[in-house]
Amino acid sequence: MRLHLLGIPHTVTAPEWSHCAFTQKVRRFAPMMRPYGWQVIHYGIAGSVTGATEDVVLMDQDEHTHLLGHPYQHHQLYGADALDGSALYRQFNLYARGELEDRVEPGDLILLPFGHAHAAAIRGLPVLAEGAGAIESGIGYYETLLPWRIWESYAARHASMGREGRHGVSMESTRLEFTVPNYYDVDEWPAATGDRSEAPVVFMGRLTEGKGIATVLEVAARRPDVRFQIIGQGDASAWTIPDNVEILGSMGPERAALLGQARAIIAPSRYIEPFCGSVVEAQLCGTPAITSDFGAFAETVQHGITGFHCQTVGQFTAAVDRVLNLDRETIARRARKLYAMERVGRLYDDAFEVVRQRLADGVFPLGW
Repeated sequence: MRLHLLGIPHTVTAPEWSHCAFTQKVRRFAPMMRPYGWQVIHYGIAGSVTGATEDVVLMDQDEHTHLLGHPYQHHQLYGADALDGSALYRQFNLYARGELEDRVEPGDLILLPFGHAHAAAIRGLPVLAEGAGAIESGIGYYETLLPWRIWESYAARHASMGREGRHGVSMESTRLEFTVPNYYDVDEWPAATGDRSEAPVVFMGRLTEGKGIATVLEVAARRPDVRFQIIGQGDASAWTIPDNVEILGSMGPERAALLGQARAIIAPSRYIEPFCGSVVEAQLCGTPAITSDFGAFAETVQHGITGFHCQTVGQFTAAVDRVLNLDRETIARRARKLYAMERVGRLYDDAFEVVRQRLADGVFPLGW
């Protein structure tokens, strides 16, 4: 069984797009799975850096930026370009569909890392009725497409089950669902120890209400003696910024050094986070996390050991001091044990073996 991996239409699968979580899951996927003997064929934009068995170029960067409608601007919200049905998405999926028709064979598996964004590339694809399969391969959203799914957290999986009015999956169902967390090359996130009492608290994410930016700024206003740094895409001018808050804009791979030197990362998200990779990135560096008390944080942050779950502004504010008593080596060790590519690759390998058997037995949904 070969794995056919579709890239994210509005980005290039390359390190420069490292602050798009979906893009980086695609970028790291082939290097994670090839040691387990899987052939991974990536479909994307010229200039992609994937480590795949084969890279299928769907369009060059000139055509990509033309259809995108602007030059590559990493400081802007990538979500603004994630427009299902746009000229870029239509053309990407048209090219991808043609290549899939030529390459996918019965027994192969098509991986959709962005769900509905790839629907036009596979809907009604003849080989899917001839023994090939398709699966959403790292779900970090709540509008799912396919009956075969790999979630990036149990929180996201259970939230979607609730929305769909389901209480589980029967053993007789042709549905397949797995939960496998996001994965990281730990060498890209060097762990750092030492006193951080004078270091800043870092927020890293989109500057939106959903990500809890208002809460971060209120905590900063209550703690004028502590520095705060805001990193991410969005317009900071929409908010009143206290004097002890520094706006740094978006960052690529260089954010690893900053995270390792931080006092803590703060993530007071107001929605059910499917994963929130920045919190795990920080912990890989040994930096504790101060987060909301629901969503994937219940899985990624061990309360009182690798960070604190909070429900009120008062608790978030108190945690700014409480994190100084946490052991940074313990934080880094736990994160590396859970989210290293070597460990997560085994989980994907186990999932794909189940898929392989389903395809071999001919037990799969029709009408993908």
